[in-house]
Amino acid sequence: VKSEMGQVILYTAVWLAVALSLAEGGCVVTQNTCYADPTLNPRVLGNGSFAASGAMTKEWCAQTCFNMKLPLAGVEYATQCFCGSMLNYKPNASSACTMPCSANKTEMCGGSFAVDVFSYTCSGPPVPEPKPVPPPPPPPPCATFNEQGCAELFNPCLNKSLPYATMPFCDYTLGIEARAKDAVSRMTLQEKIGNLDTGGTAIKGLGTPAYNWWSEASTGVANEINHRGSGTHTTKFAFPITTGMSFNRTLWLKTGGQIGREARAMMNVGTGFSTFWAPVINLAREPRWGRNIETPGEDPYLTGEYAEWFTKGMQESPDAPGYIQASACCKHYVANSMEQTTQKDGEYHERQHVDSLVTQQDLVDSYMRPFQSCVEKGKVSGLMCSYNSVNGVPSCANKWLLSDIARDEWGFEGYITSDCDADADVFYAHSYLNQTAEEDVRDILRAGTDVDCGSFIGSKAQSALDNGTITEADIDERLVNLFKVRIRLGHFDPLNPLDEISSSEICSDAAIAMSMDGPRQSSALLKNQDKTLPLSPGGSFAVLGPNANLSESTTGYYGPHNCCKETQYLNLVDAVTKYAGGNVVSDSVIPSVQSEDQSGIAKAVTLAAAADTVILAVGTDLGWSSEGHDASNISFTDAQLAMVEQCAAAAKKPVIVVVCTATPLDISSMLANPKVGAILHTGQPSVTIYGIAELLYGKVSPAGRTIQTIYPASYQDQISIFDFNMRPGPSAFVRPDCNASCAPNPKSPWEPRMHGGPCGNCPMGTNPGRTHRFYTGTPVVPFGFGLSYTSFTYSVVSAPTEPVSLSAVRDMLEATKAEGRVFPSLQLLSEAQPLVAYSVNVTNTGSMNADDVVLGFLTPPGAGADGVPLQALYAFERVFVPAGQTVTVNLYPSLTDFTQVDSMGERRVHSGEYTFRFGVKETAHHGMGYVEHKMTTF
Repeated sequence: VKSEMGQVILYTAVWLAVALSLAEGGCVVTQNTCYADPTLNPRVLGNGSFAASGAMTKEWCAQTCFNMKLPLAGVEYATQCFCGSMLNYKPNASSACTMPCSANKTEMCGGSFAVDVFSYTCSGPPVPEPKPVPPPPPPPPCATFNEQGCAELFNPCLNKSLPYATMPFCDYTLGIEARAKDAVSRMTLQEKIGNLDTGGTAIKGLGTPAYNWWSEASTGVANEINHRGSGTHTTKFAFPITTGMSFNRTLWLKTGGQIGREARAMMNVGTGFSTFWAPVINLAREPRWGRNIETPGEDPYLTGEYAEWFTKGMQESPDAPGYIQASACCKHYVANSMEQTTQKDGEYHERQHVDSLVTQQDLVDSYMRPFQSCVEKGKVSGLMCSYNSVNGVPSCANKWLLSDIARDEWGFEGYITSDCDADADVFYAHSYLNQTAEEDVRDILRAGTDVDCGSFIGSKAQSALDNGTITEADIDERLVNLFKVRIRLGHFDPLNPLDEISSSEICSDAAIAMSMDGPRQSSALLKNQDKTLPLSPGGSFAVLGPNANLSESTTGYYGPHNCCKETQYLNLVDAVTKYAGGNVVSDSVIPSVQSEDQSGIAKAVTLAAAADTVILAVGTDLGWSSEGHDASNISFTDAQLAMVEQCAAAAKKPVIVVVCTATPLDISSMLANPKVGAILHTGQPSVTIYGIAELLYGKVSPAGRTIQTIYPASYQDQISIFDFNMRPGPSAFVRPDCNASCAPNPKSPWEPRMHGGPCGNCPMGTNPGRTHRFYTGTPVVPFGFGLSYTSFTYSVVSAPTEPVSLSAVRDMLEATKAEGRVFPSLQLLSEAQPLVAYSVNVTNTGSMNADDVVLGFLTPPGAGADGVPLQALYAFERVFVPAGQTVTVNLYPSLTDFTQVDSMGERRVHSGEYTFRFGVKETAHHGMGYVEHKMTTF
């Protein structure tokens, strides 16, 4: 009764407010809801923001939306206004709408990554545009509480006249643990609570300004995130979905190293922090996943190698051994490979609410392996727990994942951050154990999450202390981990060579050349009929297609918004023009990669018919898939296919297709079309696509290999993205192509079918197996495929000739079990004597000097049965082979390559006949090296 009476009073108040507004004119806000708005595409509301000279009020935003005839308005970040007819997806509630409106400090206009959505009523004279807000004063060079605290970072230990210099946390001769504990002991309780959140607060007892743990650097220092130097230009590198195709550890090491040096240079001039949330090492296990662009592919061994070498490059510097150059953070731990999808039957899930049901077999055998490599071999100093739950337990409250495995078993010595608002999701989205917010704070802290990217922990910690749910010791333990990383970064030490890295390192000629080398080393040649490539300079060129000018829209995604001026914003047209020596015309033909508007194809056909050489730019962009939304399919649009077919038919000679995509699209029709002479798959290189000019014109030969299986389009109808199983078999989810209505309750779209189940007459899906390890169908292009401008032959020159005993494998497994470990120690494995060694001669039988990537696969006994993979990648090497010469490559399988993980997640010895394969069989008839060898084990 009280609730109903309250509603009557509320509705009466709203009616009176509306009535008054109708009499006086203007706009009145009628309802407010604060939502987390974590992604740029899609936003919670609308597709773009509208702001008037930085001046914003809710009423002015309402007027703006009223003028656009859109019924919902939203304000964010004090200055931004969004308009729409409905929410773009079901967002999480947020408590972060605490920023005063820039033109009216008495009302709140959203917050950082938080949008305040409201309905409104407007009538009479329109709301006048607010007066422009005067620009804020430049940020002070020093922290307000401390005259010496300059820029983002300030070392209070350097000035011997200050009292801090004699405190134990400043004594670099002491152990890191003792120094960190001393630092924490000098913090007030409020300072401790304030530093459980990413943004942190100033700490007077240490003489330090606020420190922000969040910076991004997957493809270069993201200069717009939390930096005073937001105008700084930094080097943009290709996305990992491109550079992973290089199979080149040195490239990954150097890329990470250059990003780390630029990060350190920004720290040194006061425009950057020290902790960067990269790399992403989730597996691209599902071709529709929105964040495939950020990953180095689908294979756990390959991804683990990338994680190790990128991290080493970023963190380690020969100039200052023992210090962290820039802190890397491997994310998102774990089984986080779905963003937001609505199937044809109406079933909807998104990453904040999803509970990833993963068998222990797949968890140990696939999902967790790259993270072990990142921790044990890469020595990463940061981990990020993910939004999702894993088998019912939210990742950021999962003690088994964070403490038992990462810290205790793998020896992780860094800090763990939540993904942004993932701690809040434990309570608001997952309703974990139906606990109170304070109980969830306890479980998050005690599981091992050290810092909250958000405000949930900071806003609830005091009440959790007050009611005894947590203790101050729980907070101290987390803060000690944070300070240990800062000490390793040198924040409280005497100056060292890292402090001498200058801003001249940023966007240097060497850095730009390195960035361009990424797609040059990585792009994979998938078709080259009658030597269509390389191109010859001269004549006329037409570069046609929706991705002809793709670069600027992808540059700022987890990378520099302001890339180096010399590369801003290079695209495929520029790459073709570099060596063309003739006229180059271009046209986008289709408005966007998702558009079905074919009205521009006729013009493109005319351009294609007139040109001597036609290059078609196709694929996807961030609107197709990226953070916050998954791809709806793995097929080209009808418009793109029609453009390719018609332009190819009109061209004077077979056309070249350049595919820019992180979603592996079915290219069957292009492979079968004789008028398509060549297909070059580049991943998503952004501005570094300029680097493929040397490939197109034959200055160097392609040597990249595919790191995603390209499935037939029918795959998208067989298995739901909501199914996280790797191995083939019946699915708990219905087929995605079913049109029956399975629409959930709109108030709780993630329930009750979180874990699948029948729906009407929909047939249940069947998992055909995911990735090259388990896919039982015939791929359009297999994992590891790539051609060259030259030709190679392989021959095995050293291999086992007798059956091989697996006693060393059994001993290793016994030692692992005796130590109570789930995962065999990677250090133990690296120190073990190789059980088997293969030497393969790689001979360049062509006329062009070239790199070759030698991939080592094995087919285990019983492949494809009882959960045993069809094949496994166990080693790879990239080598340079001059024309007519031979290079010997040595490949060594690990002891674990002779084991299999059973259904309970336990690793067991696996004996029998193994087939070792070098190269990809499907490339052999294209002149690429391939050889097999069988070996028996007992």
